[in-house]
Amino acid sequence: LVLKMVRPSGAWAGFVLGTAVYLGYGYKSFLMLFAFFLLGSLATRVGYAAKARRGIAERRGGARSWREALANTLAGAFFSILVITTHHEAAFLVALVAAFAEAAGDTVSSEIGQWVSDRAYLITTLRPVPAGIDGGISVGGTLAGLLASTVVVAAGFGLGLCGIGGSTIALAAAFAGNLLDSLLGATIEQRGLVTNGIVNFTGTSFAGGLALAITLGLGW
Repeated sequence: LVLKMVRPSGAWAGFVLGTAVYLGYGYKSFLMLFAFFLLGSLATRVGYAAKARRGIAERRGGARSWREALANTLAGAFFSILVITTHHEAAFLVALVAAFAEAAGDTVSSEIGQWVSDRAYLITTLRPVPAGIDGGISVGGTLAGLLASTVVVAAGFGLGLCGIGGSTIALAAAFAGNLLDSLLGATIEQRGLVTNGIVNFTGTSFAGGLALAITLGLGW
């Protein structure tokens, strides 16, 4: 499954980013990256044939390139490095968890939402649109994305990266990042002003940054 879900360029980018994540907090921070990758890969494969018939499946069988790797994991790698280079370890750990939880939630919500229904609703107007349209959301996709984010946050909690308070902040920030991702997709991405990769990177960065701002505001 791993070999089928990553192109050579994505594997190299993933190796570099994975190393950066590992340097942050060892195998525990790396497992955050792995949790996102596993959930996203499984969601992409679920119902792939049906999505392909409707023309909304990921290209190349869902295999990710360096662009997708950077868009979804660069923010997490950045926060991970800052864990060991600042005096606010607890705050940056929460930001790290939030960034990967957002990435997992965004990928899973999109893939599952497109699989379970051929209709979505534009986040800006709630107007019905075909599944796969930038900025389209659905109940099934949203719930699946929230569940994926929860799984990543729960893993962070279980590994001791964040406590109950930090987990709550990380999950809320991840959900906010997912909403921003959809909002940008419905506006500037639809107009061709930015790519999906830029939108994804913005979502993960926003989630991590929001979690960081809240935790630092609380004096962590």
